[in-house]
Amino acid sequence: MPNNDNDRYAYGLRVRGLDHVVELAPAGPPDGRPTVTIRSDPIEVPPQPVGPDEHRCVRMLADGRWMSVDRGRARATLYGPTPAPDLLAHPYLAAVATVVNRWSGRETFHAGAFVSGGRAWAALGARTAGKSSLLAVLAADGVPVLADDVLVTDGRYAFAGPRCLDLREPVPGIDLAPLPARYATRLRVALPPVADRLPLGGWFFLGWGDEPAAVPVAATDLLARLAALRTWPALTSDPAVLLALSALPAWDLVRPKQWAAVDDTRRLLDRALATPVGVPS
Repeated sequence: MPNNDNDRYAYGLRVRGLDHVVELAPAGPPDGRPTVTIRSDPIEVPPQPVGPDEHRCVRMLADGRWMSVDRGRARATLYGPTPAPDLLAHPYLAAVATVVNRWSGRETFHAGAFVSGGRAWAALGARTAGKSSLLAVLAADGVPVLADDVLVTDGRYAFAGPRCLDLREPVPGIDLAPLPARYATRLRVALPPVADRLPLGGWFFLGWGDEPAAVPVAATDLLARLAALRTWPALTSDPAVLLALSALPAWDLVRPKQWAAVDDTRRLLDRALATPVGVPS
C-alpha cells in the first residue's frame, strides 16, 4: 500500500478522505492496519438498509443521514449534504470504525478509556452513566484520555480515538476550554496527542448509587457482560479475543450522581489501579 501523507489515524484504522479533520492524528508509514476511505455523496434518495453482514452495512444515522460501508472496496459513503468536519471527527467516524474493526476481527464497545501505568483502562456505561464527564475530570488532572466514546481492541491492545472529548454539559470546577460542536449540542474538549495503541489493562463499569464503591467483577460475569455489550453482535467474533478480554481485571464503579463525589471517585480509581489483580505482564 503506498504511503499517503494525507492519511489519518483513529480507532486502529488508517483513514483516507478526512485530512481536513483536525481531531485526527496523521498516520505513519504503511503498517498493515485496516484502511478505509470515507466520502460524501449528495444523493437525496437513501439506499436500502442492509445488515450489517460480513460484506456490507447500510444504515440510517441519528440525524437522518445514511451511511454505507463496503468491505470489499474498503470504503464508507455518507449520503446527504457534506458533513461539517466536527461531525466527521465524531460521531460519523465512530459509526464507520465500529463496522470496519469488527470485520477485522477486533471488538468494539461503547466506552471511553484513560491511561494509567502505561495501560488503557476502559470506562463502560449507558449514555447517561457519566463516561465523558469522568474522562474530562481525569483529563483536567493531566491523565491521558485514549478514547471518548468508542473503544476498539484486538484482545491485547486498545486503540486511540480522535483527539477530542464531547460533553453534554460543563463539568464544574475544571477548565478545559471547550468549544461548541455537533450543532452546538455538545461541548468539545481538545485532547493532546497520545500513543496510537496501548495494552488494555482492564474495565470499569460505571453506575450510580448512594455510596462510592469499586466492586470487583468475576471473570465469568465479565465474559457474559462483554459478549452482550460488544457492538454489532450479529457479526462474527473471535472467541479467543473475548476470552482474553474477560481475563482482565474489572470493577463496578458506583458513585453518587453529584459533582461533590468526584474526589471520592478518583480515590476509588486510584485504589483499584494500585493493586489490579490479573493484569498481564
